[in-house]
Amino acid sequence: MAAPLLLSAPTYPADYTAPEHLHAIVDIGSNGVRFSITTLHPATARTLPTLYSDRAAISLYDAQFQYSTLSQSHINSPIPAHTIQDIIHTLLRFRSICDSYSVLPSNIKLIATEATRTAPNSLQFRQDIEKATGWTVTLLPKDQEGSIGALGIASSFTSVEGLVMDLGGGSTQLSYMLSKRGHLETAKEAISLPFGAAALTKKLQTAITTTAVDATGAHIREELTKAVETLSLPPELNKKVQEGGEGVTLYLSGGGFRGFGYLLMAEHEVSPYPIPIINGFSVPREKFTTLASKIGVELSPTQREELGGRFRISDRRSGQVPAVAFLIRNLMQCLPLIKEVVFCQGGVREGWLYNTLPESVRAGIPLVVATEVYSPPGAKEVTRVINDALPKSTPDVFWMEIVPALANVMYFHGGMGKEARAASGLHFTTTGALGGSVHGLTHAERALLGLVLCARWGGEVAESSFKDRLERVVGEEMAWWARYVGAVAHAIGAIFPVGISISSLTSQDGDGCVSPVSSSGSGSEDGNGSRRRRRKSEVDGKVSFFARDVARKEHLDIVLRVRVMKDDPDTSAVMVKKAVEDIEKVGKKKNCKGFRRKVSVIWETAE
Repeated sequence: MAAPLLLSAPTYPADYTAPEHLHAIVDIGSNGVRFSITTLHPATARTLPTLYSDRAAISLYDAQFQYSTLSQSHINSPIPAHTIQDIIHTLLRFRSICDSYSVLPSNIKLIATEATRTAPNSLQFRQDIEKATGWTVTLLPKDQEGSIGALGIASSFTSVEGLVMDLGGGSTQLSYMLSKRGHLETAKEAISLPFGAAALTKKLQTAITTTAVDATGAHIREELTKAVETLSLPPELNKKVQEGGEGVTLYLSGGGFRGFGYLLMAEHEVSPYPIPIINGFSVPREKFTTLASKIGVELSPTQREELGGRFRISDRRSGQVPAVAFLIRNLMQCLPLIKEVVFCQGGVREGWLYNTLPESVRAGIPLVVATEVYSPPGAKEVTRVINDALPKSTPDVFWMEIVPALANVMYFHGGMGKEARAASGLHFTTTGALGGSVHGLTHAERALLGLVLCARWGGEVAESSFKDRLERVVGEEMAWWARYVGAVAHAIGAIFPVGISISSLTSQDGDGCVSPVSSSGSGSEDGNGSRRRRRKSEVDGKVSFFARDVARKEHLDIVLRVRVMKDDPDTSAVMVKKAVEDIEKVGKKKNCKGFRRKVSVIWETAE
């Protein structure tokens, strides 16, 4: 038996929050001023872990633009002195917070965008801030603002492929993006359109007649059509938007779009929606456009209550949702074919930080990086053993993300009471340790890892509603695979109850030399019986798995061979045999909801 391992606590580096790794960002935007402190320690930098965040509800756009009845237009006025003082007071408060965290002065960055750039007294505003705080304000040019915003979207997921839009207070940025494992391709310059959430809200609120509203819509469509024509899509995206193509994904960032996303979440058919995090939330095109078409000049009291009560959206932000819906109704008439919409948390703050990371760090898979601080010794061996129990037909997300992350946290809940393990695993990625502070995960990734961890600890929870809702988020097929992978992990956890220690991965020959344990009989093969890969996976001579797809009339079954050493107490124990045999139960008709793969487990004993 392997020596006991310390499995219950995250192993953050000792210098994880050392001053040299902390970065404070102030984003002075059109709709508010955002403050954050992030650690960029190499161990977790890819997920941009936030140690502190806050927001001051000070709108530079509202402070500058007042409607003139004489000219029937909005006049751009200087930022008022009282607004400047309000911002300075919040900055001085944040300086005190930075001192408490020991953030180095060189790691504090103030970033200003369009509202500051277009203010008649922009220079004086920035000078007043520097005089009061000692901090210099970095004013982003229009093209750089679009580029940094795009990087914020890239930081939000392992990969991005489609159109991207960032909705600010005064304008909207449009571009395309191909981002995968740290490599980014985007338009040379994002297209800026003068249709921000605050600007459009003011315009619609002061529109006297329906004719004026219709004219605004026509202007949006005209400008957007021109923008799309100048947006030269790369071949891989262009093919998808042509007639007969599947369409592309539209990634949306910015507070205005996120407010609309929360309303979609509140009215989702999976209710209450189980993942209260906007980053990674996705809906099909039809649901996106349907809600936009239902929203009139103002939200209903119920909708306002949902946004304010459940998601803590301010009255001002929720008041902009009708204007955002108006924008959506018009832009969806002009954009290339869209198949789905994905909401992103990443903006200027995340983009600025992401831009400082080397490509090797950007290439990390956020879910795997986020769980590595919980990784016990031998986690890579656990990954390999689980993979050997997966047939070729297993969806890619399990190979690339879910299984490596599972191996990192597979023993994390082992110190809890038996009745709490499955429930804690189920909530681990939503309100648990990988909740909102971990950036870069989709809702599917969060739901799948939570479901797999639940199954890894037996799958029984006292309150099953949350589990059912997570399964509905990912769909019947992916939920089935989560149960299968979790059942495999449960069996491996029974064989190696305290993990796989590094010492158990080697054996000694007759001369006392250490050499790798041989395991030529492990791995998986496809439905035709051909070997897909050949890997060592027998650990300490205890067990090896061999999974393959077997074609039936209209579907594939799974045959899982489990080879153990004869009379080995670690694999002969009653609870171990039961855990392995329970893998078959995942394929039983009574345990399946729509999607089903029959599973056959074959025991083999080696001398």
